[in-house]
Amino acid sequence: MTDAADSIHNVTRRRFLGLAAGASLLPLLGAFPARATEAAPPANIRFRASHRDTKVGEHSVIFRTDGTRLSVVTHIDITVKVLFFTAFRLKHDAEEIWEAGRLISVQSTTNDDGVALTVSGYAAAEGFRILGADGPFLAPANLLTSNTLWNSKLIGESKLIDVQHGSEVGMVAKRIGEELVDTPSGRIRATRHHIITPHYAGSIFYDTDGRWVKGFIERQGEILEYALVS
Repeated sequence: MTDAADSIHNVTRRRFLGLAAGASLLPLLGAFPARATEAAPPANIRFRASHRDTKVGEHSVIFRTDGTRLSVVTHIDITVKVLFFTAFRLKHDAEEIWEAGRLISVQSTTNDDGVALTVSGYAAAEGFRILGADGPFLAPANLLTSNTLWNSKLIGESKLIDVQHGSEVGMVAKRIGEELVDTPSGRIRATRHHIITPHYAGSIFYDTDGRWVKGFIERQGEILEYALVS
C-alpha cells in the first residue's frame, strides 16, 4: 500500500495534462466480440474495496447478453472515513449497452459526496451523444467509458467517455510490470498498469487472459485497495 500511495501521489495535475496531450489514440480493435451470440459474456467481477485494511465498500461489474448486444451493469458503493469524519462517499450505478465494439447507450446515476449526477447517452450517426452535468456533448463513436476498467483494452486509450459527469476526458496509462496477485482461485501472475484521469488515478492489474483482478484507486487523496471476491 505504501508503494502504491507513493507512486500515485507523485503524479501532479501538470504531468497529467502534459502526458494526455502527447498520448495517441489507438484504434479500438478486438475489445468486444463482433457478435455476442458467438461467445459467452465475460465473467462477472466483484471487488471488496478496503481503506487502510478496513472494508469500505464494493465495486461490481455484471454482464448479460441479449442477442448481439452486451449489457454491462456497474455498481459502486464506497464510504471512506478518516478518524470520525467522512473523507468521501461515492455511489454509482450504470448500465452500458455495447454492440460490435461500439457503445450503443448508457444510463447512470451517481452520488458524489452528496452531489447527484445523472448521465444518459446514445449512439448517433455522427458519434455518441451524451447529456450530463456538463451539458450536451458529442463524443467520437469508438471511445470506451470511464467504467471500462474491466476491459484491458482500456490501457491503449487516451480518451474516454466519462459516464459519471457526462463528458469526454483524457487518460494516460503506463505499464509497470508483472506481480503476483492473490485471488479466490489462488495466487496468479498479473500485469500492473498505472492510469491517470481527471477524476481518479491508480493501478490496475490484469491477468494473462486480460481479466481485471486487482486495483489501487486514488480519490481525493485516499487510496483504496480492490481485492477480487469473485
